[in-house]
Amino acid sequence: HPSITVAGLTGSPYTRQAGLDATTDGLQKAFLIAVIACLIIAVVAMRSFRYGVVTIIPIMLVVAWLYAFMFAFGFGLNFITATIAAISVGVGIDYAIHMTQRFREELGRAGGDPVEGLRRAAGGTGAALIASATTSILGFAIMAFAPMPMFASYGILTAVMIFLAAVASLAVLPSLLLLVTP
Repeated sequence: HPSITVAGLTGSPYTRQAGLDATTDGLQKAFLIAVIACLIIAVVAMRSFRYGVVTIIPIMLVVAWLYAFMFAFGFGLNFITATIAAISVGVGIDYAIHMTQRFREELGRAGGDPVEGLRRAAGGTGAALIASATTSILGFAIMAFAPMPMFASYGILTAVMIFLAAVASLAVLPSLLLLVTP
């Protein structure tokens, strides 16, 4: 019929794939928007472009590491696991802002010595972040025993993501802070 402009295969597998494609495309756009929004908020809140930028870098690393983990261990992309990048931004920015702000406070108390400021920040906020991450990791790791594989995967990936966010905030971010601090 002349009014039909598009024809294609249909059925449950095709509609599921189309839905997953639309979801992942939307989440990729949302991830980019979230990172840009976090960057703007971090720059404005910290009143420093360089500290705002280095606070965001660990988040992007966490997402890259997490997708590499998913690929290496054979986790498929589905509606549940596709949301993990967006959640990584929320968790990662929280840890990173805590560390950056504490470093800046301790830098003033340490007489401008960045290494001493970092040592103090890691001793205070770093210990708190480790404790917070540990309890969250254990809580989400329990989901690995969920009877539904999709939810078990989500629990495992969220636990790994929290671990990676803590590592990025406590290992990568301090190095970046030392690089950008005069």
